[in-house]
Amino acid sequence: MKLKLILCSLCALFLGIVGCNIFNPTESANIESGDANALTYEGYIKFRANDYDEAERYFSKAIEADPSHSEAWYGLAKAKLNQQEINVFELLKYVNTNSKSSLPIAGMSDGMAAKYQESIDYIMSFLKDFITRDTTGQLDGVVTYRTIANSYMLLESFQFMLVLRKEMPFVAKCQQTNPRTGLPDCNIGDILNGLQGGKGARALSMVHDMTKTCEQQPEGFGSVLGQMIPGVSDMLTAKGKNETTSAVCGAIASVTQPSENPNEIEKNLSLVSSMSGYSMVVDEDGDGCVDEEVPDGFDNDGDGEVDEDPRNLNSGIQLDEVGMSLNVAYGHTGIQNLMLIQSVSPDEKYRSVDIDLDGRDADDDEWTFVYAKIADRKANNDHRFKFATKLVYNPQGMLLDQFMSLKWEVAHDYQGVYDLEFRKTHIGGCWPNYKESDFQRHLEATAERYRE
Repeated sequence: MKLKLILCSLCALFLGIVGCNIFNPTESANIESGDANALTYEGYIKFRANDYDEAERYFSKAIEADPSHSEAWYGLAKAKLNQQEINVFELLKYVNTNSKSSLPIAGMSDGMAAKYQESIDYIMSFLKDFITRDTTGQLDGVVTYRTIANSYMLLESFQFMLVLRKEMPFVAKCQQTNPRTGLPDCNIGDILNGLQGGKGARALSMVHDMTKTCEQQPEGFGSVLGQMIPGVSDMLTAKGKNETTSAVCGAIASVTQPSENPNEIEKNLSLVSSMSGYSMVVDEDGDGCVDEEVPDGFDNDGDGEVDEDPRNLNSGIQLDEVGMSLNVAYGHTGIQNLMLIQSVSPDEKYRSVDIDLDGRDADDDEWTFVYAKIADRKANNDHRFKFATKLVYNPQGMLLDQFMSLKWEVAHDYQGVYDLEFRKTHIGGCWPNYKESDFQRHLEATAERYRE
C-alpha cells in the first residue's frame, strides 16, 4: 500500500491547524467543464478515494479554468504531495528515535534519504510557486500562504537536514562514530562549516527561506525552526512573544542572505552555526582569536568586522527581552536592535576555551563588555569585550580592504605559508599571544577544515 500523507492531517496532527476541509460540493462532475468550483470538488472526491493521479487532473483543470482559484492550487499541492509518497510519520520516527543526535536523520539509509530528498525538493518547488502567487496577489485569498506555512516550514526543515546529511561523507568528524548513539560523531556546525562555494550558498538560501517563513508565521517557530536554531528558540518562545520572534527571524534572514563572495558565504555559515549552538571553537577569520564575537550585529573585538567568528548564541547569553520588545513595537529592525545582549558568561563548552590565547581559560576579560550597559555601549559606539582593548590590528597600516583580504587568506592557510612572525607583525590581533606550539596546533585544526 502506498505511504500516504495528507497535508491537512499533517497540519491537524502536528501543528494544530484546523479547518482544512475547504471544498463545497457543486452539481457538475465533467472534467471538461469550465466550472472551477465543480472541478475542484471532484478533485477532492478523487483525493479522498486515494486516486491522486485523477485528483491532480481535476485540480489542474480547475486551475486552467480559473488560475486564481486558491482551493484548486491547495488541492493540487495535496495531490502532488501524496503522489511523492512522503511519509512524515517515518521522518519523525527518525527524529524521535535519534533525538540525542545533533543531526537526527544521520541514521537514515542512503537510499531512503535520496528518495525523500528528491520528493521533498519536487513538492517544495511547487509550494514555492503557490506561495509566490499568493503573496503577489495572483490568487483569490480563500486559501493563503498562512494555511500551509507551518507544514511548509516542517518540509523546509527536513529538506535542510537532508542537504546537510548528503555532505556527511566529506566531513572528517562524520566518519567517526559516537559510542553512545552509534551515529556519526558530528553536528550541524561541523557540516555547515565544511561547506564551500555553491553548496554553502544553497544551505544559506535554505536557512534564509526558513527564517522568512518564521517571520511570516512565528507561531510555529518553536516546534519547527526551533529545532534548527535552538539558541534563538530557547530565549524567545518561552513567553510566546510572536511579534519579537517574527522580528528576530526577519533579522536573521537579512544577515544570512546568500552571496557570491566565498568569504561572505563562510562568514554567514559560521553565524548560522553559532545560532544553532554549534560554533567551531577555532579561529575562523585569521586574527588568531577563537570565537571572539557574539551574534549581535556589532564589532566585539575591534577589528572592523561584525559577527565574523561568533561563539554560541546560547552560551550563557542574557538578552534584554524588554528592550527587544520595545524595538519591535517601535518598528526598529536589524539584528543590532533585535539581539540586545545584556551579558554573557561561559557555559560548559567554553570554560576551557582561551579565546585570546593569553594562557588563561575563560577569563573575565573575554566575557565582560567594556561597557556593561547596552545604552552605554551604543552611546560610546564601543561594543568590545575587555580583552579586545589589549589587541592591536593591522599594525602595518594597510588599507582596510587589503587588510581584511589578507586576514581571510591567513584564515585558510594550513601549510604555514604565513608564518607566526608574519601574522604577529601584519595581522596583530591575538597572534602576539601565540607560542610556536600553539601555532602548530592551529595549523592542524585549520588543515582539518580545509584540506581536501
